[in-house]
Amino acid sequence: MSAKQYQQAVNFEQARQQLSDRPLRATSAGRLWEGISLDEYADYYMDGSQFMPPRDHHIVTVSLGRSSDVLQERLGKTFESPSLFGEATMMPAGYETRFRGLLPRHIRIGLMPEQLIEAADACRRIGTASKPRFLSNFRVRDPWLVHMGEMLSLELGRAPHPAQDLLIESLSVALSVHLVRGYSADVHESAPPAAMLSSAAMRRAFAYVEDRGMEKISLAELAEAAGVNRFHLVKIFKKEVGMSPMRYLERLRIERAKELVRAAELPLADIAYAVGFSDQSHFTRRFRHHVGCTPAAYARENGRRFLPVNSN
Repeated sequence: MSAKQYQQAVNFEQARQQLSDRPLRATSAGRLWEGISLDEYADYYMDGSQFMPPRDHHIVTVSLGRSSDVLQERLGKTFESPSLFGEATMMPAGYETRFRGLLPRHIRIGLMPEQLIEAADACRRIGTASKPRFLSNFRVRDPWLVHMGEMLSLELGRAPHPAQDLLIESLSVALSVHLVRGYSADVHESAPPAAMLSSAAMRRAFAYVEDRGMEKISLAELAEAAGVNRFHLVKIFKKEVGMSPMRYLERLRIERAKELVRAAELPLADIAYAVGFSDQSHFTRRFRHHVGCTPAAYARENGRRFLPVNSN
């Protein structure tokens, strides 16, 4: 875990502890997803007697239930209405919020401000402002956010899996871009497109991959090594190599796996771990996706008739 990931995890956990009396149904605590936290709560009542303290991260809540009356107070404004399924609330970092009434079941999404800054920088739609200004919204009807909330809720219900980190990272990027596009005061559609990565940045990315070998590398780590943000990295990779950085890294693992299978020196389970997959079943699925057959079938096709038995 990097120092940045650790600090973000601490910040998200502090906010979570301040809501420890709420009925938590599911949480991303402990999964160390960079820049985003997810918590799903059952319905509960708030009497409005105190303000929730300012957070260092933006908060988006998506209602997964209904309530006849909810009051919100933020930035000197008060809003009171029923809460319907699919409605979203947006609370910018740094501001107190007060709720009163029965809050329905909802998913609470925490996003570090850097997520939106990266998204805005990649879109090049910030005008002369150095940061996008995330707007407060008491009630938003946005089908896109409804689907996002449902997908994130489903993922919280799944057991942790290596593929889940990549999926959540992708959803986090998509959510950040959507919020910048539709809910930032500094968005300008006429701004010029983002500049492409320099060839030096690509060389740094490739060098980092070569140094790390078959170790697991996250998109954020690769972008940091290249000296650019994740959005720029994805864009230049697709232009230069025709695929996303994570797909490129997986292709490298599969190519290395093919070499090890042909060498016939390791059992397939050991090959899976050697190229960075956490279990053989996941390795088999991704190998079939890239090669068109299972590792065992590939071994037979390349003259490997008898697989060595793992003595362990």
